Amino acid sequence: MTTPATHRRSGVVLLALVLVAANLRMALTSVPPVVLDIQRSTGWGDVELGLLTTLPVIAMGAFALVVPSLAARIGRSRAVWGALGILTVALAMRLAGTVPGVMHVSVIAAGIGIALASGLVPGIVREQLPASIGKATGAWTAAMFLGAGAAAAFTVPLAQLTGSWQAALAVWAIPAALALVAWTVIERPRASPAEKVARVRLGDLPWRNRAAWSLTAYMAINSLVYYAALAWVAASLDERGFSEEAAGWLFGLLTVSQVAAALTLPAWSQRMRSRRLLIATTSVITAASLVVLGVAPTFLPVIVMFLIGASNSGGFSISLSLLSEFSPDAASAARLTAMAFTVTYLVAATGPVAAGALLEAADSWTVVFCALALVALAQLIPIAGLRRGTIIT
Repeated sequence: MTTPATHRRSGVVLLALVLVAANLRMALTSVPPVVLDIQRSTGWGDVELGLLTTLPVIAMGAFALVVPSLAARIGRSRAVWGALGILTVALAMRLAGTVPGVMHVSVIAAGIGIALASGLVPGIVREQLPASIGKATGAWTAAMFLGAGAAAAFTVPLAQLTGSWQAALAVWAIPAALALVAWTVIERPRASPAEKVARVRLGDLPWRNRAAWSLTAYMAINSLVYYAALAWVAASLDERGFSEEAAGWLFGLLTVSQVAAALTLPAWSQRMRSRRLLIATTSVITAASLVVLGVAPTFLPVIVMFLIGASNSGGFSISLSLLSEFSPDAASAARLTAMAFTVTYLVAATGPVAAGALLEAADSWTVVFCALALVALAQLIPIAGLRRGTIIT
C-alpha cells in the first residue's frame, strides 16, 4: 500500500532523474546545426565532422561497463554528481573550440559524462519506481529529448546573437551546471555513503540469452539510425535549399517530436497486447520518412521531421522501458543495461562516419538517407524476440 510519503519520495526521485536526463543529449545535438560553421573555421572534411558525433558515442559504449562498478565503489548519487560535473566542464571547453584537439576532447568527455549518468537510470527505475516503470521511463526519456531539441533549435540563434559558434555551444554548460546544483541539493551526494550497487564484469552479462540479444540488437540498429541522422540531417537541409536557421529549427523539431513519443508510447505499450506490432510500426514509419527526406526534402518537411523523430525515439523509449521490465531486480537490470548500452553505442558510433563516407563517395543525400531507411527496416528482425513476460537474469 502506497502512502503520501511514498508518493512524495517517488516524485522527488523522478524529478531528480528528469533534471539529469535533460542534459543527456545536449552535448550531442548542439553540434550538428553549426557543423558547417565548424567546417568553415577548421577546414575539416565530412568524415572528420562525423567524428564529432562518433567519438562521444564510442566513449558512451566504452564506459557503459564501468558505470556499475564505479557506482558500487563511490555510490550511485556520487557517480551521477561526478557525471554532471564532467558534462559541465566538457561543454564549457567549447569556448576554445577552434584550438586544435579541444572539440574532440570535449565530445569524448561529454560521452563519458553521458555514459556515467545514464547507465544506472534503468536500475534506479526498477528499484525505486517499480509500480510506474512505463511512466517513469517516458518522463525521463521525454526530458532527455526535450533538452536535445532545445539545444538543436537554439544553437544557431545563439551563434547569430553572439557571433560565435563556440560561445553558442558553450552556453549548454549552464543547464548542466544547474542540474549539478539541483542534484547536490536533492541527493546530497557528498554526505551519503556508497550504495550497494551490483558490480558488473564482462563475463556476468547475459551474452547467451536470446532475448537479451534481441533487445540489444534492436536498440543498436535504432541508435545507429538516430546518430547518423543526428549528425547529418541539419547539414543536408542546409545544403538543399534551407537557410541555416530554418535547418536548425527543423532539426530541433525532429528532436522535440521525440518528447511526445517518449511521454506516450512506453506507458501505452505496457497496456497493449500487440506491443511488438507497435514497435514494428515505428520502424516502418522511420524508414518511409527517411526515404521522403532523401528523395524530396522540400515535401512537407515539418511533418517528415516530426515523423522521423517521433517514430525512431518512440521505439527506443519502449526498448528503454524493457530494460527495467525484463529484469527481476536492480542487479539484473544493471547487467542487461551494461550489455545493451555497450553494444548499442559501439554499433551506433559507426553511423555518422559511415554516412559521411557514403556522402563523400556518392555525393548524394538521397543515397545516404535511403541507405539509412534500409537500416531502419532491419529493426524488424529482432522485434520478434521482444515477448511480453520475458525475464532476463
